[in-house]
Amino acid sequence: MAFRPTVSIVIPVYNEEHNINALIESVEKTLSDHSYELIFVDDFSTDNTREVIEKHSNPHKILIAFECNKGQSSALAAGIKSARGHYIATMDGDLQNDPSDLPKMLTLIQNECWDMVIGYRQNRQDSILKTLPSKIANYMIMKTTQLSIRDSGCGLKIMTSKTAKEIPLYDELHRFMALNAHFNGARIKEVPVIHHPRLNGVSKYGLERTFKVLKDFCMIIYTHKRSLPKRVHT
Repeated sequence: MAFRPTVSIVIPVYNEEHNINALIESVEKTLSDHSYELIFVDDFSTDNTREVIEKHSNPHKILIAFECNKGQSSALAAGIKSARGHYIATMDGDLQNDPSDLPKMLTLIQNECWDMVIGYRQNRQDSILKTLPSKIANYMIMKTTQLSIRDSGCGLKIMTSKTAKEIPLYDELHRFMALNAHFNGARIKEVPVIHHPRLNGVSKYGLERTFKVLKDFCMIIYTHKRSLPKRVHT
């Protein structure tokens, strides 16, 4: 029987050459007592991200390299599809998420039978260009659905393999992974996590993200409502 790690960590990266080594070393230190695989999905970086990943000696790392830029949702989808772990974690590649939060999240999902544990960035270290779209999305989710979480866009998540592989990921739907999992019946727990300021590289987001968030949210709600069974009036 093929080896199956406890957890697969999927990290989409784009032009993060200065963060890769520190990120891998942090994962190594944090998960030294766990069986894991570390899946990097390089979204056609134009710097040396791919080379830095390939040269690192970590024996658990796997590199999926796109031959054109496809976006974060497609990168996550590719990583999740190839993941072999009983659980699948996702995190950003910019060192703002802290791998030290993973063990407590893994313990929660194993011991309390959650389908997804998602991070809540209590002290978020981002500019308004990133926080405004997230605040709008979180407000809309809480007002229009039964999913009561405060930070649906946090990149740090851990899920059962089944939950992760059932989440639709295309266009920009990575921002709504928790919402789509909720609509699929997943039981979701939110926990406070560390959030660091970005020290290397640049953010890939601008205020135009707000309009994409609104469009994607409306599409998800519309699709979900259409999928509900229609009531028969007698």
